[in-house]
Amino acid sequence: MLNLVDVHTHLELPEFDKDRDEVINRAFKSNLTFICTAGIEPNYWDMARNISEKYDKIYFSLGIHPHEAKIYNDEVEKRLLNFLNHEKCLMLGEIGLDFFKNYSPKEKQIEVFERQLYLAEKIKKNVVIHIRDAHNKAKEILKKRDLRGIIHCFSGSLDDAREYIKMGYYISIPGTLTYKNAESLRDVVKFIPLDYILTETDAPFLTPLPHRGKRNEPANIVYIVDLIAKIKGITIDDAARTIYTNTIKVFHLPFEHKTKYVYKIRNSLYLNITNKCTNKCIFCGKRKDFFVKGHYLKLAHEPTLKEILDELPADLSNYDEVVFCGYGEPTLRLDIIYTLSHELRKRKAKKIRLNTDGLANLREKRNVVPHLSKFIDSISISLNADDEELYNRICQPSIEGAFQSLVEFIKEAKKYIKEVIVSAVAISGVDIERIRNFAEKKLMVKFRERPYDDLG
Repeated sequence: MLNLVDVHTHLELPEFDKDRDEVINRAFKSNLTFICTAGIEPNYWDMARNISEKYDKIYFSLGIHPHEAKIYNDEVEKRLLNFLNHEKCLMLGEIGLDFFKNYSPKEKQIEVFERQLYLAEKIKKNVVIHIRDAHNKAKEILKKRDLRGIIHCFSGSLDDAREYIKMGYYISIPGTLTYKNAESLRDVVKFIPLDYILTETDAPFLTPLPHRGKRNEPANIVYIVDLIAKIKGITIDDAARTIYTNTIKVFHLPFEHKTKYVYKIRNSLYLNITNKCTNKCIFCGKRKDFFVKGHYLKLAHEPTLKEILDELPADLSNYDEVVFCGYGEPTLRLDIIYTLSHELRKRKAKKIRLNTDGLANLREKRNVVPHLSKFIDSISISLNADDEELYNRICQPSIEGAFQSLVEFIKEAKKYIKEVIVSAVAISGVDIERIRNFAEKKLMVKFRERPYDDLG
């Protein structure tokens, strides 16, 4: 079952007075497992709180919207602070700047935005930020604060999105993603990591296609998630699972981290057999957490063969491939790879692939490739550099001579394994095209560029 989320809606508004319960029940029947309704001014705060108290899966946030900045005063702030102490009030917002309509003067918007940010910092609440035609000013203000949260109903550029992410904010995508003229927003979704994307309806506004022109409601979130999945080239299950995990993180909700030894992304099945590595790469996702597309991969121990087999489907013929990968270096457990590969063949695996750092020969002090080739059909090797200095700097190997051994491993792999692909992570300061040329013209192997901070 999909775990869909609507991180920003307005169920407290009068547009839902006649059928609010029906709208909410439709949302739950449509697989929504988390909804946050945002009270944008004092007239709606009581209703937002009451809705959250009635339904377990609904939470609320409160703040003074920039349109209403002119009403902000000490008394309003005092009342706001009282609501923010409620156990189901998870964030302060939506707050921010709107220089498109300017229903409140710009100077007042800025003053009230800064006051509410100070309040959030003081009480340690994450924030929901509304920004329209004011991204430069908003970024200037936010950079002065030690806050995290959500850029709601994102309308900025790709560069804006990347700056917000660096500051610790998640990018929330509304139904406008489905509109014909939303190419720039679709580019944002395409080029930022899925680990920083959330979904919202902003209902009753911004109804997605195919229902544009009608009142929006949380059940329509599925159209946004589905399009995000298509843009990212993943399944809707992958997108929903990752966005749900992002939601749990940003709202600081309790979450059971059940480690997976076998996990699915797209139509590939991955085997998580170790977290141990030879390298300490500066771009490694483990430096942040152990999630990959919503799957939790941190191992409490090296899994046994039985533990892995217990999670492995009996029939693997429907999967495009089975991959030794996880959050570590699989060739540290060569015996498990050999034994599991026999079982994968028995269970009708179409293709077996190994993701590796290419340092097995150096560690084992022998050429493992000829024997390894009997158990795998394809190998993906992390190259990441075209010279030793760069490799040592970004991959930080624990064994001397790693880069040269890696190059020799690639040459050996070409002799014995049907498909050999090398890759590099596109991190700042690395010339990907130079590495591509080294791979394709000198090593004569296929090359794949891997996006930074977008695993799986």
